[in-house]
Amino acid sequence: MVFFLPSHMDQGVIFGLLALWHGFNTLILYIRTPRRFRYRTWFPVQLPWTSKYLELWIILFIVVLFIYTQMSHALPDISSGIIQADHIQRFQHVTFAIFFLIYAIVGLVSEQFSILPLPPGVLQSTFALGFLLELLVFHFGHHPGDTLESFVHMLMQIILLGLVSFMFLEILWPQSFLISIARCMLLGFKGTWFFNIGILINVPSSTPLGCAYGANDFPVCPTGEPLMRAKSIQVLIFGCQMLGIVIGTYLAYALLNQFLFKGPYLPILENVEDSVIKPDNELDAVEEDKALPIIRVIPRSLSRLNVQMIALECVEPKVLEACVLKQKTYLSAEG
Repeated sequence: MVFFLPSHMDQGVIFGLLALWHGFNTLILYIRTPRRFRYRTWFPVQLPWTSKYLELWIILFIVVLFIYTQMSHALPDISSGIIQADHIQRFQHVTFAIFFLIYAIVGLVSEQFSILPLPPGVLQSTFALGFLLELLVFHFGHHPGDTLESFVHMLMQIILLGLVSFMFLEILWPQSFLISIARCMLLGFKGTWFFNIGILINVPSSTPLGCAYGANDFPVCPTGEPLMRAKSIQVLIFGCQMLGIVIGTYLAYALLNQFLFKGPYLPILENVEDSVIKPDNELDAVEEDKALPIIRVIPRSLSRLNVQMIALECVEPKVLEACVLKQKTYLSAEG
């Protein structure tokens, strides 16, 4: 128990909440400006009564508390110079937690001061390296043998491998919404699977049929049919969680698109004053989507009110030709 919840369930809640926060903001960014979407490693909190760096401060607090809790159990090892076998995993946990600590500190310093300007992708790489080291710890330093405990942690390694892969892919393709939302979904999957492991450890009624709690507080199943049945149940839970995350993401996208941002996307309503004027092609009407023609270039001679009125009239495909003619007539009058 680290964050006032049973073991593993606390981490599941933390990663789940972080994934919800990232997924919610990623969907909003895409719905608002799909053609100018770009991933973010962290998201500012837009509330007047709190710091916009609240996410980084919360991560910093949680990681410091986690490291302190892990090391408090291993202080006798540090004083004696010998690491006990049952404390090795605690030191392993601290090593990848330090990457998350660096991520939060560097993010706060680089955003609030000019002494640490970071190239694009550096902060994301630091965050990803923490998950990569966690993957290596789970693979080489945890739960050997053919047991239920090793099996559920092997499934966690699959999630971590996907998460790390998509985090590095975000750096290579920063404007890909698909990669960004997949990374958020895998982060949430990590949280739900951690919570499932916590249920196995802390809820006796969840013990698979034919298994019993062992010395390490994890269900131990005899080889043969009980072990195979327990593994099959975990694969079923794994699939159900994956299915639930996919369906939940679709529903969240539909609800946000319907209730928060009604109507079509009108990119010309944002930053009209910064539009680039092409002298040979002052007004360029394009049809990237037959159902939603948009205007790529808007001259500065148009007032913001007129731009909004013209944009609203250009929504329906049936009035595209009339819309373009009206725009040219207006430009001639303005000139």
